[in-house]
Amino acid sequence: MKHNTLRAVFQFSFFIGICTFIMIAGYSYQINYNQRMGIFYGGNITFKKVPKVVIYTATPFFDVPIENSILRDCSEKIKNSCTVTSNNKTFPIADAIVFHSRDINETKLSFFNKNRRYDIPYIMMAMENPFFAGLTVYHNFFNWTMTYRTDSDIFHPYGAFVKSYVPAEVNYSEIWNSKTKETLWMVSNGNAQNKRKELVEKLIKKGMSIDLYGQLYKKEPAECPRRRGPPGCDVKFHSPYKFAIAFENSNCKDYVTEKFWKKAGIYKTVPIVMSRKIYRDLGIPDSMYIAVDDYPNLEEFVHHIQNVTSNEEEYMKYHKWRKQFKIVDTNEGNIGFCQLCQKLAGYKRKLVPHKVYENLNSWHSTSTCDNSFATRFL
Repeated sequence: MKHNTLRAVFQFSFFIGICTFIMIAGYSYQINYNQRMGIFYGGNITFKKVPKVVIYTATPFFDVPIENSILRDCSEKIKNSCTVTSNNKTFPIADAIVFHSRDINETKLSFFNKNRRYDIPYIMMAMENPFFAGLTVYHNFFNWTMTYRTDSDIFHPYGAFVKSYVPAEVNYSEIWNSKTKETLWMVSNGNAQNKRKELVEKLIKKGMSIDLYGQLYKKEPAECPRRRGPPGCDVKFHSPYKFAIAFENSNCKDYVTEKFWKKAGIYKTVPIVMSRKIYRDLGIPDSMYIAVDDYPNLEEFVHHIQNVTSNEEEYMKYHKWRKQFKIVDTNEGNIGFCQLCQKLAGYKRKLVPHKVYENLNSWHSTSTCDNSFATRFL
């Protein structure tokens, strides 16, 4: 009897010991696994965040340093997990390096070639179309592209629109009553590849009322001089116009700049564009703008504009989209940096997939543009 009791105690103790060992081993494995993942879970264990993604901007953007403020409109999650800096000391610890195409020089190129880091992506950021991007021959230097094109590694558009969860309240009468002028064209660059100047001047000859402003015509609005006007003066100046010319300096794949987004957005005008295909390919609602190439000739286009100008019901059809969609405030294209942070966070503590552009010029080439459009109307 006594022997049986001792045997039972021994078996019970052995069972408890085995269970304890399994629990400790399992717990230890879980801790080690979570350490490898950079995260701790459980009771009194300290929560440890994955280190922030560090994006080093090796060049400025048109001489203006690119800093953390570029993330100001990103989600809080992204802002808390990412840092953007132009501090040269971050080069050895950076998770990515960004170069703006118009600000790269031979000195920088030589340094970063000589001191190449193969564990992180070198990123070419180009917001201009191929005619103005300023690219020279970069062979086997860049790993990722960050441009306005949807097929970029990082899509970096000038603007975007999102569908509203709840239909917005739109005061159509207020919009109509604020419109006292027909069409505005504010333009600075006269060196366009697509003959936009000639097309606009032809429209005027056909009877379209267009007010011309900007460096090209050496005329600035007195109440809102370029870069010197009071805050909000641009909205006040543009808002009375029913339409605004939004011709880009080249007709290129996916190339839609702030010329379009601001006019449709904060200015509440109807943008006039050259060709519908570029905008439709981006999924922009057809009713947000008017395209010249919807008409067989300029006479019919001008007739349509004149008809819509004097007809409230017809004009307001171009504002119906405001109930369903809203334009995202892009703040000069920071959408791309939000997406870059998100993508890099997914690669944190992993090897970034290896990829290199053998010849970047062949990717960002003028073959993605068609500047012959206007000639059929001239």
